[in-house]
Order: sequence, then C-alpha cells, then structure tokens
Amino acid sequence: MSDATGPALLARIIAHRGASGDAPENTLAALSLAADHGASCVEIDVSISADGVPFVHHDDKLDRCTNGQGLLCEHSAAELDLLDASKGMADFAGEPLPRLAAVFDLLEARGMGLNLEIKPRKGLEEKTVEAICTLVEERWPSHLPLVFSSFSWSSLAMARERLPDTPRGLLVGGIPDDWEALTETYGCRNIHCDGASLTPAQTRELRQAGLGIYCYTVNDPEQAARLLGISDDMQAGHVEDAGVHGIFTDYPKLLAAYLGT
Repeated sequence: MSDATGPALLARIIAHRGASGDAPENTLAALSLAADHGASCVEIDVSISADGVPFVHHDDKLDRCTNGQGLLCEHSAAELDLLDASKGMADFAGEPLPRLAAVFDLLEARGMGLNLEIKPRKGLEEKTVEAICTLVEERWPSHLPLVFSSFSWSSLAMARERLPDTPRGLLVGGIPDDWEALTETYGCRNIHCDGASLTPAQTRELRQAGLGIYCYTVNDPEQAARLLGISDDMQAGHVEDAGVHGIFTDYPKLLAAYLGT
C-alpha cells in the first residue's frame, strides 16, 4: 500500500453541503449555486439506499431534509428518487434527493473538487464504502481533487484498503491528543476539525507535521480570516504559513467577498 504524503489540497473556501445557507443542503441546486458563487470545491455527505446505491444526504433519517420518513438505508433507490429535498424552500420545490452519480456529473461539468464525507449507517460501513469506491472508480474525473473524510474511522480504513491512492482526511471535533498516531494508522494526509476549537499552536504543530488542515463550519468572515492566517495589514489573498489550508462554509459567496478571493 503506497500512501502519498503532504497535504491533500482542496480549496481555501469549500462550500459545505453546497451553498447550503441559500439552497437546500446536499442538493444539485446547492452545488450549482456554489459554483455560481465562485466556489471551486464542495463538501457532501454520502450513504446508501437499501439496494446499495449511493445517495447524497447528511442524516440517517429522511425527515429533516426531505418529504420522506424513516431511515434512508431502508428505502430503495427508486423510492428515494421520488422524494422532494427542498426542505420547504419554495424556490426549490421539487428538488430531488441526488444520487452520487448525478453529483459527479455536475461537479465534472462545473470543474469542481470534492470532499466526500462517508456517512454510513452503523453496520453498513463496508457496503457503503464499497458502493462509493466503485462509483469513484467508474465515474470520478481523475483531474479534479477528491478527498475522503469520515467520523467513521473504520470506513476510512476500508477506503484506504479499497482505494489507497485517494487521499483521506481524519474527521474530528477538537484535535485529539493522539492525532499523530491516528493519522498514521488511517493513512490520512489531512485533519478536518471544528474551527471553533482549533488553536493557533495546534495549527502550527499540524502544519509542521505536513498535514492539511481544514475547518468546519465557518460562517463568520472574521473567524475565517483568523483561521486562514489573514491579518488586517496583509494584502487580500495572502496567507501565513501558520494558517489552516481551508474552511468549510454554508456561505461561500459571503466569505469569498470578505477575503478578496
């Protein structure tokens, strides 16, 4: 198994579940809007249907984000295709729950990189990873950036075994004391963490270790600037070596305007 080293670079501003502050999260509409707003990279969540088809959706249950009910993994792909994922946003009525294949097609057409968070229902880790990796092999355009991340570390281990050349990010809340051992165990080139809990000292330490650092979910422009290492007296676009490599945000247009990117 040959894992590359160094940060797996995505973008400074990554649209979290698409432009999810202005459109229904994890939908084709939100991803398209993120592209319209200038984002070059998005983050999505992926799980599988009862018949093993990868769908883009955050929760185990359908209730919050669609007009469906119950567990996503207990519905067939054909049933999921009929759902409305507009979350009651009138301008997006009828927005479908997207298959991962459709998202890949959209991202290729718009030239966007991807952070794919593997979100398996407990007990479905292996089937979820296999379905995602198979589709990546078949459909993902190799010239665009792709990073796997997951709070399910067993899923990261399976993804490493299945597609060792696809970079991985260790997804955590705060930085754990054993981050060095964990990133080595799962062959992770990045750490994706809660921006509210990351300290400048931790950022410097992680960068010195050669890791990429990406922070979620940062919607305050001033917080984003601090995390990225941009100070008031710097020219727009300049980032200190001590800053994180990028942030996930629901409002990519707002942050890009503030940061001058």
